[in-house]
Amino acid sequence: MSEPVFSSSAVPVSLAELIAHTSAMAVAGADLSIPIYGAAWLDKAGPGEITFLDTSESLGLLKQSTASACFITAGLAQHLSNSTLALVAENPAKSFAFAVEKIFSTPGVQKSLLGTDGINPAAFIHPEARLEQGVIVDPGAIIGPCAEIGTETLIGANSVIGRDVHIGRGCRIAPQVTISHALIGDRVILHPGARIGQSGLDFFAATGNPPGLAKLPTTGRVILQDGVEIGANATIDRGLAGDTVIGEGTRIGNLAHIAGNATIGRYCVIPAQAGLSCGRRLDDFACLDHDDFGPPMA
Repeated sequence: MSEPVFSSSAVPVSLAELIAHTSAMAVAGADLSIPIYGAAWLDKAGPGEITFLDTSESLGLLKQSTASACFITAGLAQHLSNSTLALVAENPAKSFAFAVEKIFSTPGVQKSLLGTDGINPAAFIHPEARLEQGVIVDPGAIIGPCAEIGTETLIGANSVIGRDVHIGRGCRIAPQVTISHALIGDRVILHPGARIGQSGLDFFAATGNPPGLAKLPTTGRVILQDGVEIGANATIDRGLAGDTVIGEGTRIGNLAHIAGNATIGRYCVIPAQAGLSCGRRLDDFACLDHDDFGPPMA
């Protein structure tokens, strides 16, 4: 294996291009023609690569760095080694992410993991489903009746799209995803194994002989607004009566569980393995860790 990454830049990117792309600042007179071929963490980056640091906890690594440039705050720039150019940024991690996007640029059109385009003959698409031009459907995928899928959306292998599900444009549905009772906006990303729209464990104590538990019917939906990203094997239950809503641009980590009728605002971050109970409400821009999750709410 000649390359340690699965993406590669067709041509090197100069520091000047990266600065223009990220709005970072370099010291006056710095050589901005230096070519950048890759990006790595601070302790791994070498010549021809960029890195970043946004906390003083790793200052010891700065003097040892051989990276060509480092996105860093103004207060920490003085600690860099002489061989590494400081790219001063208000948010180094954000600038680094934009730089990586520039270096490892990929076409905007979705690409199948199998390298194929169009609808694979091994997929099943119900005659009443409606797919816009440019949808990619991989082998083994199943798309149910009256489902609607927008252009440039990718449906991964063995994913199942249920009846009446609406999926917007430019979405990426990874392999082994199941979606039912859901309305999905544009540019939504669902990682492998995500489960969207299934019924939750909604029961009540039933009288009778013998006594037991009876399941409540669920009549709601899941609504994923534009730009939402759902991690691998995460679960979003549909509402019991009403909708489970995930706001625009929100990120939900791997193995997280969002119960029915929860409402999450725009641009929130839910960590991996976290859970929101039925009916919880989060305001816009909430960024939570596991200690933030309170007791269940009715």
